Amino acid sequence: MRNRWVSLAVVLLFVTLSAAPSRAQPTDQDTDEPTTQELDRTVTRALWTFRDFQKDDRMTWFRNNLRYAKGLLIVPSMYKGGFFLGGYTGNGVLLAQDRDGNWSQPAFYDLIAGSIGFQFGFATGQVMLMIMTDAGLRRFLDDKFHLGADASIGVGPEGIGAKAELFDIFSFARVKGLFAGVSVEGGGVIVNGSRNETYYGKPGVLPADILFSGKFRNAQADSLIQTLAEASR
Repeated sequence: MRNRWVSLAVVLLFVTLSAAPSRAQPTDQDTDEPTTQELDRTVTRALWTFRDFQKDDRMTWFRNNLRYAKGLLIVPSMYKGGFFLGGYTGNGVLLAQDRDGNWSQPAFYDLIAGSIGFQFGFATGQVMLMIMTDAGLRRFLDDKFHLGADASIGVGPEGIGAKAELFDIFSFARVKGLFAGVSVEGGGVIVNGSRNETYYGKPGVLPADILFSGKFRNAQADSLIQTLAEASR
């Protein structure tokens, strides 16, 4: 019965975010259509988040295996809150790594996950999804998919060891607040097309065009790309 409620919580969050209008009218303060400057700050915060993970003593496996990753989704701020029925939500950027160790431009995604049980409070955290297989990376080309159902996911950094080849994706989290941690298994990943269009200044921007073809470029992301390239050598 509890598993059914967890599934329902995830589905409700997933449907709610999926149904949100992709092109809401902007307001002065709160808008679903962030400005280019706000997206620049998201990419810069992704850089800071990556550096935080690099300095974390628990992230040895993460650092040692970044060179083998097919891609990396960086979520600078993952928010969790609720009373009994709760969930996580955050947005971030995905970059893909080719066989020569070159990293792509960033594509914008939303990450959501639901939970149920005895809980009360609020927490914030930083989340990384390290994509280890081509199959896992291809899932990010879909408009939306479920972690654990459409792509296998394991939790790092502890306990990976020999299990590394069993999962498409590994999740890593650094969390502060009243909750012990972040579990994104069963959560949803959604392409944020409006953010991609705003950041690159053109309509019809697809994840494949950003991650693989090199069709779009924003020089503001150069520091993040260079930092990833240096760390994965």
